[in-house]
Amino acid sequence: MTMFRRLMTLSLAYQLTLVVAMAVTMAGILVMTGTTFGLMSASAVSSSSSVSSGSVSLTSAAGGTCATTALLPGVSAPACTLSSTYSGTASAFLSLDVLIETQAGNGASALYNPSDAGHALQVSITSTSPAVTFVVPTVATTCPGSAPTGSTCYALNDELIATSVFTSASPTTIISTVLSLPQGSTAGYRGGAAQIIESVHATQATNNGSTATCTAGHQCDATSPGAAAPLWN
Repeated sequence: MTMFRRLMTLSLAYQLTLVVAMAVTMAGILVMTGTTFGLMSASAVSSSSSVSSGSVSLTSAAGGTCATTALLPGVSAPACTLSSTYSGTASAFLSLDVLIETQAGNGASALYNPSDAGHALQVSITSTSPAVTFVVPTVATTCPGSAPTGSTCYALNDELIATSVFTSASPTTIISTVLSLPQGSTAGYRGGAAQIIESVHATQATNNGSTATCTAGHQCDATSPGAAAPLWN
């Protein structure tokens, strides 16, 4: 089940659009989705006894509009937020996936370039309840087929939202993303674009590995730190 969360709009519900300008417009789009699934999801009944599996469920509140125009070097766009509430009957771990797709414009440099932090688009992702700063992807990866032509993509999956479990009594988590251009941004980034795509997902905590060697805001899966981490389907 997929839920679209607070995305600033332009046309489709829950789509966030940010326009960044530097002499010539640079566009950045932040699209956030919320996804729910669990390692257990079925129910079974046998003769006079019955058993049902626990549920792993996330809900996302409807969003508003967040459109920023004419963002100049040295200025940050208003924070764009994604809120996620855990409502399953079974305790769960929650994590965040981040995908950045970026393209060059007439300035010839892709707007997001982690090797040029002093000039390229800066992306900051944090949360409240719990308070976490998430790692932003910096290693290029294969782009999905839906990425715009000419994209370079950076992705980081399964960034743990908390080392402790979530229950239906846990507070809503609000994830904020802020985009900015450094004061020293150059004309090479003119006309560039970036799309930041975020998704939150949950997995059952019981009998599903451990977060003991994980750090909130960092990848926590079989790739890193290793096999003892939770499985995320």
